[in-house]
Amino acid sequence: MDRFHDGHHVWLRSRAHGLYLHADADDGSSVYLHRVRATVRAAWAVQILRNSDSGGGQMLMLQSAANGRYLAATTSAWAAAAARFGLGGNRVTLRDFDQNPMHAAGWFPIRSGSGDDVLLGHASNRCLRAIDRRAWWGTNEITVVMSDGPCTPWVVEAIPPRDSIPRLPNPSSAVDIMRAIRFVRAERAFPDESFPPVGWGCFHFTGVSLFKLRIELAKRLGFTVVSDVIMCVRGGLFGRLTPLFTDLPFNNVTMEIIVVTAGTIAANELRFPNVDAVWRKTELQEQNL
Repeated sequence: MDRFHDGHHVWLRSRAHGLYLHADADDGSSVYLHRVRATVRAAWAVQILRNSDSGGGQMLMLQSAANGRYLAATTSAWAAAAARFGLGGNRVTLRDFDQNPMHAAGWFPIRSGSGDDVLLGHASNRCLRAIDRRAWWGTNEITVVMSDGPCTPWVVEAIPPRDSIPRLPNPSSAVDIMRAIRFVRAERAFPDESFPPVGWGCFHFTGVSLFKLRIELAKRLGFTVVSDVIMCVRGGLFGRLTPLFTDLPFNNVTMEIIVVTAGTIAANELRFPNVDAVWRKTELQEQNL
């Protein structure tokens, strides 16, 4: 676990392909590999859990900084059949943290023999693997799967925190998408990330602009300074709060927004990854090489 520190953010780069693991914030459930690093889609928040079932051993969870959901593995009959025919392993996806993550979102990093590389073992005794797969229509696709075979070395790159709250994207053009927004104001820090069922409001919002959504929430909650509104999402009932800084996905799925006030204790506990920073080894990483 020496490459991962609870509450910090990391990039994960495939050693073989030089591409970064991205979360798809549009569909909210898939992951892919891409060369771009300077995006919140490529940032993963580290969460370390102590597993009482294994004598107090630690388990790694990786939470997308784009939508707050957790990197997980799924098993399906289709994926199992595909694996038997050499078409890859089981699917890697993003999921909410609503229950014990042992069989879905639990990872165990294993030091590889070269520098910063780690192998990401899964609770199912498989591992995270990036493969270059030729699709049936003739194009090459580099994808991420779960595999019983050789593991992919991943380079863990630490993302430093920002000194200030990031700016929201500029107001986007009108999009004819309407969704329900459930919202609640976090008046204090919630160590267990839980919120009482009362106190939630709801309204229908048209479009995908996060900038416009903040204005609407500020009006409904009585904020005099709109920029004091920090909008957060959580990946499930037990998911940690994730500040939202990308426009809303192009769907009509109901979203839950937890509003944190800038300058409060709850806001000071949030960590904003500086995805534009130039990565370098930290002193701790230098000592472990």
